[in-house]
Amino acid sequence: MVYQVAYSVLANAADAEQVTQGVFLRAFRKLGGLREPERFRGWVARMSWRLALNRRRSLARALRRDGAWLLGLAAPREDAEALAAGNELQARLREEIPPDKLRAALLLSAIEGLDARSVSAILRIPEGTVRSRLHLARRRLLERLSP
Repeated sequence: MVYQVAYSVLANAADAEQVTQGVFLRAFRKLGGLREPERFRGWVARMSWRLALNRRRSLARALRRDGAWLLGLAAPREDAEALAAGNELQARLREEIPPDKLRAALLLSAIEGLDARSVSAILRIPEGTVRSRLHLARRRLLERLSP
């Protein structure tokens, strides 16, 4: 579950693995501070979500700072074609998923299979807000994908 949450934010297996390791280390260190053990899953999922967002921001800053010159280089043709053929639907879905507030609720619910209460605990928003965001996200996604 921790890896899936990280991957849903980062869309990169190596980065998601690194975040997963960080989450488990941090969870082990802070386990004594967990006041409600029955909320462990939500606690760890929230930690994974936050660390993945931090990683994504860090990578974006590093790219802007150090890698601007890479944008002019073209990827090898065979890799680009294989990637496009293998991930076309996934890429389209990622493009069409609505902005961050709606995206977070949709990914946690649809990809992770979490219920509204768990998503509410992870995102620290009311359960009703989660339900409305899920409704809006699904409606927008359906509108964008319909012919």
